[in-house]
Amino acid sequence: MEMPVPDKAILSRKDRIVARLRAVLPADAVISEEAGVRVYECDALSAYRCPPMAAVLPRTTAEVSAALRVCWEEGVPVVPRGSGTSLAVGRCRRPTASFWALRG
Repeated sequence: MEMPVPDKAILSRKDRIVARLRAVLPADAVISEEAGVRVYECDALSAYRCPPMAAVLPRTTAEVSAALRVCWEEGVPVVPRGSGTSLAVGRCRRPTASFWALRG
């Protein structure tokens, strides 16, 4: 399986995209540092690893809506994540995606 090719246009706007996400979410709800996003590079299906551009941890419906609007406006793909067990076949990560750890 080939991993998706990074979208250089999106990656070139990473700082702006992360700033916009941080403007609509609590300070601890956006992770963009390399060490921080490594946790989200794979789930239980660890054969395919690809750290996301950012991990987004929304807590409320309003936060989900606000962050999705930013991603949509910026053209950033969104990869949702449940608990990371890979029971749903796993997710192919995209280096230019925002990655959403959804909490129950």
